[in-house]
Amino acid sequence: MTTENKQLIAEELTELCNKTSQAHMAKLLEVSTALISQVLNNNWKLISNEMWRIIQKRLFIDFGWNTVEISNFQLITQLLNSTNDLGISVAISDTAGKSKSETFKHYWKQNINNTIYVQCKTSWTKKTYLKALLTAAGQDNYGKTEELLNRFIKHLMSLDKPIVILDQADKLKDPQLDLFMDFYNDLNGHCGFMISGVKALEKRILKGVHQKRIGYEEFYSRIGRKFIELDPITINDVRLICNANGVNDEQEITYIYNNSEDDLRRVRRDIDIYKLKTAV
Repeated sequence: MTTENKQLIAEELTELCNKTSQAHMAKLLEVSTALISQVLNNNWKLISNEMWRIIQKRLFIDFGWNTVEISNFQLITQLLNSTNDLGISVAISDTAGKSKSETFKHYWKQNINNTIYVQCKTSWTKKTYLKALLTAAGQDNYGKTEELLNRFIKHLMSLDKPIVILDQADKLKDPQLDLFMDFYNDLNGHCGFMISGVKALEKRILKGVHQKRIGYEEFYSRIGRKFIELDPITINDVRLICNANGVNDEQEITYIYNNSEDDLRRVRRDIDIYKLKTAV
């Protein structure tokens, strides 16, 4: 971990603490307030490289990569703003590599005081799901399941126009997905929800509705009976990303676009490969 990278982490952490508090960020990052203070005050001697990397990952800091506001970035941001302003629930279901997660992370950092962002995991139980939500909200995550649920809902009630972003929601099992109904019923009109996943999410919900499985019709109704699809990746999107990340050769940009298969992860991979080749 270089001093320059540590400085970048410290600057970003300082900005986020200014928007919330050191105590909030300590709980969110699951570190001590003393450590947060050490980072902010350039007292780094006792902070290990391992801890720096943990903070980096939990703040979604990607050294050497510039995020670009491509068309889907702008579309998702508009959806997030509308969801937040109106206190409604919106669901995106589309293929991987369409800028969903990158946009969510950027929005979260810009609006951290009232935005809760989690990347869902298949291993979660109801309790670990609620613990993750509370951690992402900068709140205590101890107690029984019902206590966790009540604490999370009460916290959301205390915020001004909160929004919860459930990224990779297709990974949630039915009991965890069912909790959305509790959130919605207690917070309708006060809190916005952005639920995002791959195509499997839409297929799963529609299949559940068709089979009249418990909870699925209610879930589908609460997201407006609609899943939003994103736009295909354009060559202009790829050009903007390439230019922002050091690739200006138009022939190479065309190759990267043609090789992308509508997946920005492949764009990132090909940019990294090109930069390695040209650095030799």
